[in-house]
Amino acid sequence: MVKKILLAGIPLILVLGGVVWFFFFRQTEESIIRGRFRELSEAVEKKGPEGGIRAVATAQGLGNFFAERTSVDVDGLSWLNGTYSPELIVSNAFRARQMFNKLSLEFNDIELEIGEETAKAFFTAVFDADLKNRDPVREIRELEAGLRKVDGKWIFESFRVRNIIQK
Repeated sequence: MVKKILLAGIPLILVLGGVVWFFFFRQTEESIIRGRFRELSEAVEKKGPEGGIRAVATAQGLGNFFAERTSVDVDGLSWLNGTYSPELIVSNAFRARQMFNKLSLEFNDIELEIGEETAKAFFTAVFDADLKNRDPVREIRELEAGLRKVDGKWIFESFRVRNIIQK
């Protein structure tokens, strides 16, 4: 009798466990994209001086976050606007990292519009950095990013600064 109850209870426990996992622990596309922003923030972060090999490795890791053609659109900065390859992003990131002792990039207030293979993210980016031999920098911008799913991974394919308030 006890064996029959145990045998009947095992499938019930498995089903209950599956339901709990489905509703509480499975990753949704939204949580995966938010994780991608977190990973990018961690990849950009620089906590102090770093050697050449580490700087190159860190910069190269940034290339994995971007599409073959990533567009950038910033009003008033025509020199920055254009389409970038991951290789160009890596080389620019390496040069930029050499200008700072410390830097961090935070993404806040992320709102997502998710489709089958594409997504749009609206967010606030906070860039904090200590320039070598200069005052610290803190820039806050409202941005819109386009993402595309490639081989099961979300990558960034566009960035546009959103001008909320015009002077």
